[in-house]
Amino acid sequence: MTGQNLTFYTSAYCPFAARAAIAFEETQHPKESVEIDLSAPRPEWYLKDINPYGQVPALKINDDHIVLESLFVAEYLADLHPESGLLPKDALQRAQLRYLIHAYGTHVQPAHHKAAFTSDPEETVKHRAALLVELEKFEKLLTKAKVTEEGPYFLGKDFTLADLAIAPFLVRFFLIDAYHRVEGAPDFLESKEVKEKLPRFLAWKAAVEERESVKKTTPDLEYIQQVYKKFIK
Repeated sequence: MTGQNLTFYTSAYCPFAARAAIAFEETQHPKESVEIDLSAPRPEWYLKDINPYGQVPALKINDDHIVLESLFVAEYLADLHPESGLLPKDALQRAQLRYLIHAYGTHVQPAHHKAAFTSDPEETVKHRAALLVELEKFEKLLTKAKVTEEGPYFLGKDFTLADLAIAPFLVRFFLIDAYHRVEGAPDFLESKEVKEKLPRFLAWKAAVEERESVKKTTPDLEYIQQVYKKFIK
């Protein structure tokens, strides 16, 4: 299985493609990478032969089969390399990590997007408050995981799919303060209220961002800030 030839279709600044890129770093599976320009119409060959929806990432296996969607690509690599520890054997831990990914994508990330890309000062205050509410709920999920051995990641010592899948969004969290600030207020994560209410989130975020695979797959932050400016309303 691990001898498979993989072609990875990706985009440097896409957080979803970054999930798969981190999985490649963690598993050290050889690959050929093909960069897809998301700022331009997709090439006809890509739509025809790889992904009819035009999204990244995509994975071609042995010039034959295709795997689409970031989590499915990452899980595929984790299954190829069980020694990586990305997918725990414990059924409860697997369920917990999958729900953590779901909760961040469904609740936290949309709230962060509204707070980061709203230019109206009153709306900014409102959306930041809503984000904190969602993060408090997320904090509870982080503290209730079944931990096998103590450590900084969601399930303790081992870096798993939960950490991997949310990592690209954690490294982009700084965007909440990148384009505008609440007058007289500190950066969002530096506020006394956030530090008091989200200790586990802040420690987890710092550990994930320091993971070598995450650092190697994160574009320059100034580049990210420039690319994401288009989302400001």
